[in-house]
Amino acid sequence: MTDPIETPRRYTWPWLVLAAFVLFVALAVAWMSAAVHREKQERNFNAPLPSHPAH
Repeated sequence: MTDPIETPRRYTWPWLVLAAFVLFVALAVAWMSAAVHREKQERNFNAPLPSHPAH
């Protein structure tokens, strides 16, 4: 018979899947942040100039 005090098997793949998902989310947030920043810069650059100077 087998040993009665057998430790349960620890799988590695769920941790790899979790790490891949966390990396995906972090990269998606960084990419969207950069895209939003670039879009805001383009909108500010193309904004019409004021007709009178600010005081």
